[in-house]
Amino acid sequence: MTLILLVFAALIVALQIALTFTLKRMLDLLAATRDEVHRLQLRVQTLEQERDAATPPPSALFTLAPRPEAAVPPPTPSPPSEPPPAPAPSSAEPADLPVLHEPAAATSTDAVGAQVRALARQGMPVREIAERCGLSEAEAELIIHLRQEPV
Repeated sequence: MTLILLVFAALIVALQIALTFTLKRMLDLLAATRDEVHRLQLRVQTLEQERDAATPPPSALFTLAPRPEAAVPPPTPSPPSEPPPAPAPSSAEPADLPVLHEPAAATSTDAVGAQVRALARQGMPVREIAERCGLSEAEAELIIHLRQEPV
């Protein structure tokens, strides 16, 4: 019986020794990995500092200069001449497209905001408000919530 207990005690001691060596090896690996990560972090910081030193500040990227047309006096008005005839719309282009040189009829942002809030107070859904005012749903929602008025 004593022999069996001695064998079990020897096995337990051998297992403890093996476990100790395994833990020691794992701790060494962990320390090596931690040191490598620290070296990599220092390298990244060094590279960032070099990049920041090489990048000029935002104020150096832009310079303000007067517009060249500001120095030129405005042209004197010439007598009106006949405007060139407008080309006939082709069948591929619809006739109701806006002309780029004509100013678009823009409504005041305050008026649009007031209209959006008025429609919201009436209980209209955001989708319909957006369609009526020519806005996206997100814009209509933003206008409603920016005022923080009860709807």
